[in-house]
Amino acid sequence: MSVVAELLGARTGKPSRIVVGMISGTSADSIDAAVCRIGGSGTPAAGRAGARVELIHYAETPYPAEVKARILGLAGWGVRDVAELNVLVAEAFADACLQTLAEAGLAPGDVDLIGSHGQTVYHHSSVPGAIGATLQVGDGDVIAERTGALVIADFRARDVAAGGEGAPISPFADVILYAPRDPEAALQRRAVLNLGGIANVTVLDPDPSRVFGFDTGPANTLLDRLARRISGGTLACDRDGALARSGRVDPGLVERLLAEDAYLARRPPKSTGFEMYGDAFVERAGTLLGRFDADLMATLTEYTARTVADAFARFVPPVVEVIGAGGGVKNPALFGRLAELLAPARLLLGDARGVPGDAREAMAFAVLAHEALFGFPTSLPAVTGARRPAVLGKFCLPRV
Repeated sequence: MSVVAELLGARTGKPSRIVVGMISGTSADSIDAAVCRIGGSGTPAAGRAGARVELIHYAETPYPAEVKARILGLAGWGVRDVAELNVLVAEAFADACLQTLAEAGLAPGDVDLIGSHGQTVYHHSSVPGAIGATLQVGDGDVIAERTGALVIADFRARDVAAGGEGAPISPFADVILYAPRDPEAALQRRAVLNLGGIANVTVLDPDPSRVFGFDTGPANTLLDRLARRISGGTLACDRDGALARSGRVDPGLVERLLAEDAYLARRPPKSTGFEMYGDAFVERAGTLLGRFDADLMATLTEYTARTVADAFARFVPPVVEVIGAGGGVKNPALFGRLAELLAPARLLLGDARGVPGDAREAMAFAVLAHEALFGFPTSLPAVTGARRPAVLGKFCLPRV
């Protein structure tokens, strides 16, 4: 048997595995790492428990200041910047992984697998005329070399190659993470709303082929960018929604932004990113309002909440509850407004369903890597529009 076959067989043959899932969102505010113990494999079904995920430890590690500055300055990037950031981001991810393991009381040798999403620096965003392409930097080979672990990285590229949007790809993991623990919950139609840089929704179903999801539009991306601008860089986000709550919404501007946003009316499958909802969007909104202040923050918060509600009204079948996840759940101005707009569906935190909202995305990439280890397709054509399901992620071997 080959060394590689032995390596994979040793991991798949265990009753459970220690898997670290890692991601940094479009705001590049931190590297999120979730250390998980995962037993079994596959999605739950009648008579089969499927993969079972236990969160051991979760941590958020800030980027080194110089690395974050380079990521946020990507508008001026050249080829050398892309190559160098691919290494620098991977080094930062490796450091974050090792630090998180130490906090969890684990050694690198205890880890069976790392699933690393990396840092998105480009996504086609369905811009007319753009080639379907996506790029996440943070070379998995660097992480494997630094940690000594088997790493699975670059999850989105295979779905794009198969004709898909490349996003969202977490819905498969949501089927496992939010598997109902009681028969009554299994009969309720539920959705997961992730409020990262971009907002995406997953409508859950015990049958993965019937899971439905898409990017609804912006979540934190506009608010984070405006917070940095208003504060001169001292704020990374609108902490506790304080700016939004101190400002006044301009209803006319909200309606104009909604009416002129072609993405909102597009039917799923669809995905987007900061190419559409980034600095240029904030600049235009501020120019239309005539200032960049708390009133603009209140207005963009209302606009963001309305885009999510609009997506639910247009494309999501009625649901009983919406499970909130991602950094946006910490913003009461945004989360509270969403609770009003999504009623009568109940909006609740993921913690109430066993998955801490902050940790959900990192846990999702632990699950995606774990399932790839077993060779299970994790892209869902009903979500991304791909021609067929595919095993997502590239294998980066450990030191042997």
